[in-house]
Amino acid sequence: MQNGEPLKIFNRTLQEDEKLAFSSDEERELRQKYPFANVFIQFPTTGDSLSFPAYMKGFQDSFTPSFTSIDVFGRVDQIPVYQNTRRTLSFTLMMPAYNESHAREILKDINMVIKNLYPSYVTPESQGSNLGGTRIINSPPLIRVKFANLICDYVNPSRGLLGYVNGTINITHGLETSGMFIVENGGDGVIYAKTYEITFNMSILHEGTPGFDEKGEGQFIDGQGQFPYQVDPSSTFFVNNQSEGAVDINAVASTIARQATSLAVGAGRDLVRKANKILGGG
Repeated sequence: MQNGEPLKIFNRTLQEDEKLAFSSDEERELRQKYPFANVFIQFPTTGDSLSFPAYMKGFQDSFTPSFTSIDVFGRVDQIPVYQNTRRTLSFTLMMPAYNESHAREILKDINMVIKNLYPSYVTPESQGSNLGGTRIINSPPLIRVKFANLICDYVNPSRGLLGYVNGTINITHGLETSGMFIVENGGDGVIYAKTYEITFNMSILHEGTPGFDEKGEGQFIDGQGQFPYQVDPSSTFFVNNQSEGAVDINAVASTIARQATSLAVGAGRDLVRKANKILGGG
């Protein structure tokens, strides 16, 4: 996948996000003006993609080197043999609903997340097999997450970090804490929570070869040394088309260099202020 292709996918995902039509004016402005203030989730197995406002908490990134220890006769210490370094990621997204329609769209997106925790199957019957309706797993459920410079593929920072859900995805329906919307229809009805929280626990699949190249003067392999977090906004942030308020994919590299300082200082403070206002934090 070319470097610009993920940005086009993210742009399309944001533009097609039906939650924007029902969210507050502040949230809509924030998400559209600063697209990097969104969390983008893709599911490679199905091609589904979603975007959520980055009301994130509990963000934790863990790295666990693994060694096998070997006992050697006459040696006090064991000899450590390196095996691998595993990376896991966990975070919680808060999703406030501003009205019934907004809550319905949030719940639809949660449904899509849960459905993509299951694999895709093929039916051998369609391939001339005599196994009848037996289904065989064809592709495991994978997930790709992108959040600004903190969660991204270090080889190609414009795309999300690839992994799989290892453990659980917890969904909290804030019925007791925030209340609910009740939609009644002829004696039947549905209930939507006014706030939702969804917690992700991911194991990361490295798409490059993290480590040092001894022949390359100790340089880190791939990623130009920016691992695991990008420190150069030109490769990770999105830039607005000032005339229409949309992402200008072709101008990302050149424009961000001129706007990096203002984004980091002015827009960054504005982003925090508006997010706090939406969440009731002042």
